[in-house]
Amino acid sequence: MGNFWDFCAPFYDFAEKTNGRAYNTMLKTVHEIVPKDSFVLEIAAGTGSISIAVSDKAGEVLCTDISEKMLAIAKKKALKCGVKNITFGNLNIFDTQYPDNTFDVVVASQVFHLIEKPEKAAVELKRVAGNIVVIPMSLTEEASFAAKIGLAVYRLFGFSPKVEFAADDYMKFVKKIGFENCEFTQISGKIPMTVAVWRKKHE
Repeated sequence: MGNFWDFCAPFYDFAEKTNGRAYNTMLKTVHEIVPKDSFVLEIAAGTGSISIAVSDKAGEVLCTDISEKMLAIAKKKALKCGVKNITFGNLNIFDTQYPDNTFDVVVASQVFHLIEKPEKAAVELKRVAGNIVVIPMSLTEEASFAAKIGLAVYRLFGFSPKVEFAADDYMKFVKKIGFENCEFTQISGKIPMTVAVWRKKHE
């Protein structure tokens, strides 16, 4: 899968723009969730669109991905936008090597359906999140016919999600892997999206 993301890195932003209405609304939704001056970790950041979108509100952002080519594009975009509070790097979603509660917010967009043992990743991200885990997801089962054609092309080049979702399926999946009592925001578009927000209960 890593080679797939390196391959599609130059086209990734264009692909997101084809679902621009939903994607831009998702960015605004995540921006509203992030508290001011917070320390944000983004896992599986792709070309860094979410990291850049929240950078004007966050105090510091750590933008991570397994694909160096994705991160290279993210760095160029941040430089072009004049963003200076983002650090870039690789991170193991199953073992981040950070202490408990390091980050105020963890963003894990479009990743849990791609990995083996999502429950294990969920435990790790909840551990390092001081307050919030934000989980945006495309609802490919509810995509328009044209969007499903585009997804079929992605699959020809190696895109292989473990599971795909309609809204109800995603809510059940998030709960199953350990994110109970989430808030959900539904976003319409060619490929609809759902943003799940899990908040840590502090004793």
